[in-house]
Amino acid sequence: MAKSKAKRKAQSNTTSTAAKKQKTAGANTTTTTTTTTLDPSNPDSPIGSLSLTGGSTPYEVKNLATLVPEEDLEITVDTLRLLADNASLIKSKGCKDLRAAVFAFRQACTTGAVSAADANGNLTSRISGALADQNWVDARILLAEMRIRGQKPKLGALCRWVRDLDVISGLAEQREAAVGRGGEGQGETRTQAQRDVLQVLDAILRVIGPVDYSAAAVNNNNDDDDDNAHSGPMILRQAWDLREGRERTQVYDSVLDGTLPASVPDTTTARFRILDTTPGLERKPPNHHPAILHASQDHTIRFSEPAPTTTCHAHPVVPNLRVMRDALTADECLQIIGVAEKIGFTPDAPIRAEGEEASILAHNFYWMADEAFCGGLWKRVEKYVPASVGGRAVRGLNRRFRVYRYVPGAEYRAHIDGAWPPSGISSDDKYIYDASPPEAKQSSLFTFLIYLNDEFEGGETTYFLPGTREGTLNAYPLKPIQGSIALFPHGEVDGNLLHEGTGVRKEEKPTAKYVIRTDVEYDVDPQTV
Repeated sequence: MAKSKAKRKAQSNTTSTAAKKQKTAGANTTTTTTTTTLDPSNPDSPIGSLSLTGGSTPYEVKNLATLVPEEDLEITVDTLRLLADNASLIKSKGCKDLRAAVFAFRQACTTGAVSAADANGNLTSRISGALADQNWVDARILLAEMRIRGQKPKLGALCRWVRDLDVISGLAEQREAAVGRGGEGQGETRTQAQRDVLQVLDAILRVIGPVDYSAAAVNNNNDDDDDNAHSGPMILRQAWDLREGRERTQVYDSVLDGTLPASVPDTTTARFRILDTTPGLERKPPNHHPAILHASQDHTIRFSEPAPTTTCHAHPVVPNLRVMRDALTADECLQIIGVAEKIGFTPDAPIRAEGEEASILAHNFYWMADEAFCGGLWKRVEKYVPASVGGRAVRGLNRRFRVYRYVPGAEYRAHIDGAWPPSGISSDDKYIYDASPPEAKQSSLFTFLIYLNDEFEGGETTYFLPGTREGTLNAYPLKPIQGSIALFPHGEVDGNLLHEGTGVRKEEKPTAKYVIRTDVEYDVDPQTV
């Protein structure tokens, strides 16, 4: 037990005395109300709000520490665990109030194994509960059961599971450690806790997708070679690099010295307008910064003449991953980066409770691309995009382009992309989140990831597949190429690909990666013959 009996008794006496004084004072005073509001949009302010109300009205608490001191919570947990180890004492008269309190807690609990216990054996709920409680062993057992039963989770549950794990692949550190060894081995530097989480992630992927046998085939089924040469929960496979030695433009140098933003005429930035602004506190999750959506007039980004010769390449291992090379010219990419830098990127800093780890995220420039640009780009790549999936006809690109700038330290952790409807603009110049016709709804089935520069080291888009050895993931990095597009499935379709934006490597001089994420839209309802 973390606390001594004497200290607990003293705390109990103090609490009891304070309660009696409060009760007496309450009988002799009038009801008063005090409200304290802490601003979550201010990074220097404590996160959360607290409203204290006298009398019988309960006060609202959004931060556990404002209600229960950490040491009191530790005492409660230790007490419950001790009684669980001595179950015969739970039925004693002295535990009557405790049993009632535990029952009330269970009724109020909406997360973890407690809430999943009444889910009538629903595997999805039980897995969600185990993940919420960070009970990795139970989660892996339940995921194995789901796989054996041939069940698959819905997309929402799948994305939530991966998001709850909040996996840091550690590939950047793994690569650096290998370099420190002279390139030998995989440079395993992960803690046991990180290894445990990666094994759960592996178990999730084995439920939804095929196992990657390609590496074993390359090794002529020599398991000893595969297992011993590449130890750890993640094996870094050879990067897919279609650059073919082409020269790389030093884009970020021209951003830092100001020459690229200065090359953008004021007449070009004047063709952009702010279409919509979502305050930081109204974003999901709440953020320290607003989401600003800019819209451009037709032909703001000028297409090069002649158009580039676009080619399509399928990944040799990762299913349904394609790269459309030279979809944009270098000049077209520079125009987009230049105007975004001149207008300004916005930081992305989700509001975290005190003590929670905060990721370093990319800065963003949300762009409602004009129809002329979307139409011209779509014309270049349409023949390489599946015309239909499961009877659902393709409709084109989502105009809501998300332009991101990643610097060393910024990362996009392992995730599965969610589906988006086609966004648009109303006749009175208002943002429409879902502009698809009511009688013919649309939703995306493919991620459309545009690389705007490539002079940096690292910064790959890395895809993960379960390997032949259970508990081990194969990581396949894709090297960005300026003007190219990575196309891969997401949404309500088989073959969703788990991936991450691996960190840009820190060099002697500053560097950054620029990408655009948008989506390929399809009919929601299959066509009938």
